[in-house]
Amino acid sequence: DKYYRELAKQLASVLDKPVKESGGMMTLTDVYCWVNRARGLELLSPEDLIEACKMFEPMKMPIRLHRFESGVIVIQSASHNEEEVIGETKKKVEEKGSLTADELSRLVGVSVILSRERLLSAEAAGVLCRDECVEGLRFY
Repeated sequence: DKYYRELAKQLASVLDKPVKESGGMMTLTDVYCWVNRARGLELLSPEDLIEACKMFEPMKMPIRLHRFESGVIVIQSASHNEEEVIGETKKKVEEKGSLTADELSRLVGVSVILSRERLLSAEAAGVLCRDECVEGLRFY
């Protein structure tokens, strides 16, 4: 437990800036790659990363672990506001008329996985609807 608490402190200090630069959210896969690239030879196991990330919220760190309904796990800024993200996503869709996850990802500079989660969250909030067509999901 002490090991994970110390690791959580280290991770929070190292990840705060990249998470903010990524729009307040990074997939756990991206975090794993980023952290291990930075650590060099002292690689962190996926299990240790997850256990340390679970400590963020109880330790009141500036970032936290979040799991979407789809199962995608992210690290997000503690100041992340889901309503703001939904509003921003709705605005982008209104500007373009409709968007796919790929199109939104290029517009806002996040991964396709995160842009898909943004669109699904906006749909769940009732501000967007989707059409399943040949090219995939398109949100209106």
